[in-house]
Amino acid sequence: MIIGIDIQNVRTISKMERFFTGSELDYLKNKNNAPDSIMGLYAAKEAFFKAIKTGIQKNQLLNVEILHEESGAPYINLLGELKEKHSGYDIHLSISHTKSTAVAVCIMTANASI
Repeated sequence: MIIGIDIQNVRTISKMERFFTGSELDYLKNKNNAPDSIMGLYAAKEAFFKAIKTGIQKNQLLNVEILHEESGAPYINLLGELKEKHSGYDIHLSISHTKSTAVAVCIMTANASI
């Protein structure tokens, strides 16, 4: 089992398209671009990078997509080389936030193919 966690102070991010995919931007638009939601998604991406022990990789931010089930539960959709490299893992994600703080936990477990 591999675990990554991140906590962020809630703040406004400019040029969000550098950090988030189109699907993520649509989700945030539906949340009225609330800073706590924005930082929740960012914390989730950072928690993933901590789990894989690389730290944030700005050139890979758009290859880590935070999506949501109909129930609202978040999940990670990996794209590009990250998808290939980490396809042997089931990735579990939890995000929580207040008006001032966002936190995310990413847990990766080996799937049956490993």
